[in-house]
Amino acid sequence: MASVVINYAAALFQLSINTDSIREAEEIFEENTVLIKALESPVVPFKNKCNVIDKIFPKDMRSFIKVVCKKGRINLINDIFDEYKRIYNREKGIVNADIYYVAKPTDKQQEKLKSFLKKRLGVETVNLNLVHKPELMGGFVINANGIEYDRSFKGRIDALNRKLVRR
Repeated sequence: MASVVINYAAALFQLSINTDSIREAEEIFEENTVLIKALESPVVPFKNKCNVIDKIFPKDMRSFIKVVCKKGRINLINDIFDEYKRIYNREKGIVNADIYYVAKPTDKQQEKLKSFLKKRLGVETVNLNLVHKPELMGGFVINANGIEYDRSFKGRIDALNRKLVRR
């Protein structure tokens, strides 16, 4: 099933549809969970599904949604949107990074973190998601592209404990 999602997401990316239209379609599906059930129902004729799609989705998204619906894959639409975002970010050189902190980093520190990640990951843009996490006791942890940079006191204490246990 994963390859089906990847293929549809890649096709969506290649269609060069306006990102605002894609975002709007995603929001429509998120807000109307019943809509997916109706569009995947074998009882509802495809012609009626097309009428609904034409009435509520952005014009440049309609054909894509109709194809996904006709092929019986509309139940995967949220996964397709998630995979599309991963493809889009990879192709555009964008990384979303989670920063877990005790003391919120200043704007200057955030810029340094972005610069570090840009160099380390070889990307153009870094979007930071700041998350307060007092159990770190100090410092910070960065999660970006599946890589973790742990510069927290808790992480250092845990590493020291592992070293001591091995001896």
